[in-house]
Amino acid sequence: MTPSSWSWPLVVALVLPLPALAQTQPEDEWTPLPGSAPVAPTPPPAPVSPPLTPPPGVVPPPMSPAPADLRIRLRPREAPNQVSMFGAPALGQWKRGQAFVLGFPFIQLKAAIGVLDDLDVGLSYETFYLMHHEVRGTVKYGFGKGPGWSFALALDGGGAFFNARANREVRGTRWLTGRRNFNFAPGVILSYQGSTLRAARLFLDLRYMLTVDTEPFAMTPLQGVPATFLLGHNALSRAGGEFPLSERTSFLFSFGLDLHFRPDDAPAMVNVAIGLVTGF
Repeated sequence: MTPSSWSWPLVVALVLPLPALAQTQPEDEWTPLPGSAPVAPTPPPAPVSPPLTPPPGVVPPPMSPAPADLRIRLRPREAPNQVSMFGAPALGQWKRGQAFVLGFPFIQLKAAIGVLDDLDVGLSYETFYLMHHEVRGTVKYGFGKGPGWSFALALDGGGAFFNARANREVRGTRWLTGRRNFNFAPGVILSYQGSTLRAARLFLDLRYMLTVDTEPFAMTPLQGVPATFLLGHNALSRAGGEFPLSERTSFLFSFGLDLHFRPDDAPAMVNVAIGLVTGF
């Protein structure tokens, strides 16, 4: 074979691959069908940034748990009970208190309002099971306070109405209670209350009672004409506590002893009472 005869196949073998090498993307020669939208290429994924870390030596503040904050918003903190009708603490200016007391020998209704931060005035109604009725004005002035302790001066006074006349009563309401037509009871109150939210408010109430009898009568004809009025003297003592049930309501329990120094009265009378004290 001559050189000219085998050189032609070699030239053809070298020329044919050139169009394939010039085509870098074979898919570019494909055209979409008529009516079809071109497909956008998928963007590459975004790089993932590393987590932020505080610089060395800096401690992030602790995060408070959300449930605790929610409980604080839904359940406000309760205030201590400061409504006292029988203890030494005053109600406070323009604050009001009421009490209902069931006991022996008296049933009592009491209401008071604070005209100053340390001064309360009020009214009370007492009855010996409807056999006598007594309306009294009340004044309480708190003059001293300490850690848990408080002191007050108190004065009660008013008039009483009895179902039976004095000369027809034999060991009745007057003899039992030591009360007469007008009664005045100044005294002092000492209280103690602990620091816990619902601590009991304990009290000791000591009074001197002056009674004015406008219906004196002679027991025998030899006694002559009775006086216009006759004075009597009693000593009253009460001890007990106001036990808070809520911020404005307390349960009351008290007991005491009344000493009568008038000879035609019972020498002594025990006093026991339970009740409720409220304020607003």
